Amino acid sequence: MENRVGFALAAAAAAFVAGGCGGGSKSAKTGGDTQQMGASESSEVRVPRVDPSLCDTEGKKVATFDLNHDNKPDVWKLYKTVDEGGTSLDVLTCKQVDLDHDGRKDYVITYDTNGNKLTEEFDFDFDGRFDARHYFDAKTGRVYLVERDSDYDHKPDIWEKYTKDGVIESVRRDRNADGKPDVWEQYDAGSLTAILWDDDFDGRVDRKDEAKKAKAAPTPAPADGAAPDGAQPGGDEPAPAQDGAPAGDDAATAGQG
Repeated sequence: MENRVGFALAAAAAAFVAGGCGGGSKSAKTGGDTQQMGASESSEVRVPRVDPSLCDTEGKKVATFDLNHDNKPDVWKLYKTVDEGGTSLDVLTCKQVDLDHDGRKDYVITYDTNGNKLTEEFDFDFDGRFDARHYFDAKTGRVYLVERDSDYDHKPDIWEKYTKDGVIESVRRDRNADGKPDVWEQYDAGSLTAILWDDDFDGRVDRKDEAKKAKAAPTPAPADGAAPDGAQPGGDEPAPAQDGAPAGDDAATAGQG
């Protein structure tokens, strides 16, 4: 369900971008209807419906866009004016989007002072709370961490880590909603290699399942039906229980939410 809603939300967000609300950049013009937010002035008064809790609005210039022509803003773009070589430029620092036109923000992007994307948040079920957050590497522009709220209880329960090339590296899952991972998925070059389980939710690994590999050609069994020399019984069974924390990066983050 989340994948389908997420796809629709991403498609709608892309449509908003195509409608004149593009990504981070430096520009001498902001476009849209603009207003200046002062240090002593309320955002609700100066720029209706901008949500200051989602990004820093202090001293920002705001451009609003009404893409469905209902005389209500759907997109708010916040700019910081900077001096670059004697020229004043407006740098996009945040974009807030109301996709279902209920006045609440469903899609928010933040940028650094160079216009590089830093975070991206999605409200998949349009309840006013964000269900996923993507973190971007400002140098590469790629996602390096994704937090998801898969059960919509307003707390992240899935953490996906990606390499600098954008390939999945590990996934941590919280099954009992205590804010701590109890399942660790390990990947190699984007392929799942093992899953570690904390069955009693004490923060320590109780068992490990290796990813199944392609089976070799079967070895003919001896005439008496005994297992061939060197064969291990129960080869398809999960690995023996392990008492300890996950290895590598997952060990350092096993107790983190």
